Amino acid sequence: MKTVCRIAAVAAFFTGSAASAQQLAPSPTLDAIKARGHIECGVHLGLPGFSFANDKGEWTGLDVDYCKSLAAAVLGDATKVKFTPTSVQQRWAVLQSGQVDLLSRNTTITFSRNATLGVNFQGINFYEGQTFVVRTKAKVAAVKDLADATICVAAGSTEEKTAADWFRERNLKVTIINFQKNDDAISAYDQGRCDAYTAGIGALAGQRIKFKDPNEHQILTEIISNDPQGPVTRWGDERWQLVVRWVLNGTIAAEALGVTSKNVEEMKAKSQSSEVRRLLGAEGKFGQMMGLSDDWMFNAIKQVGNYGESYERTVGMGSALKLKRGANELWTKGGLLYSPPFQ
Repeated sequence: MKTVCRIAAVAAFFTGSAASAQQLAPSPTLDAIKARGHIECGVHLGLPGFSFANDKGEWTGLDVDYCKSLAAAVLGDATKVKFTPTSVQQRWAVLQSGQVDLLSRNTTITFSRNATLGVNFQGINFYEGQTFVVRTKAKVAAVKDLADATICVAAGSTEEKTAADWFRERNLKVTIINFQKNDDAISAYDQGRCDAYTAGIGALAGQRIKFKDPNEHQILTEIISNDPQGPVTRWGDERWQLVVRWVLNGTIAAEALGVTSKNVEEMKAKSQSSEVRRLLGAEGKFGQMMGLSDDWMFNAIKQVGNYGESYERTVGMGSALKLKRGANELWTKGGLLYSPPFQ
């Protein structure tokens, strides 16, 4: 009898939890997005592979793809997103003021940012690591070889502090010159005013393309920090945070479950996997729990693709950057990427 009572209590708990999920407070952000008919997404000023606009104003990149996935999930149309370029210094104010609904612009997750800036990080869409780009003729083999060098960096970035800490902790002297804009720091390095420029290895791969002669520069393979990056929202508005977080999870889960932009219709119609069916809205009514249609992730995957598809065309081997997956591979293939279950 006691066992039956415990089972009933557990069932009641989960039933109550499901009911509570339906009672999440309304989302001012989500309501505003639906009213205006598009998402406002804060992105990088221009970083090939992550967020970059061509001469027609068309945005592409890994971070851009995420915003498109979000628009497809929320509004049913991946094109219903407007991009606001933001610098390292202004991105927080642009987000906190409500000018954008989220940031998706290679922003590193740190404790102090989460604790003091009134922002929340909603997952990891790129495992980054800081290193340096140097001139090939300098014959720099390791980071320690940069002792007494002059290093360009963007002011207010995590890279600025990490570089200063790394050399100080090893009693190596360097001169760090910071610039208010990334492009100014890169230009200064390219013009020979600095011996090296430091940023994440993915960012460096994108910036290297902009150099006058990319072949004259090499990116060091040694990493001096781990800098996971992902979409950022303001504090509060838990329902919007839920949407932002689970759209990212959904793109990762889709890759792990073998769901692609090419087979998503067939998978929704024929898959016997309960998790696939819940992901694609064939059962479970997961979209309704967040105030979205139940085909939210079906739309995102159909129109934009899963995480792997996005990675390969923006920064992977199908792109100009040709970055190997590495830590950004699924955990089942030796990487760090995984999604909590859709249950």
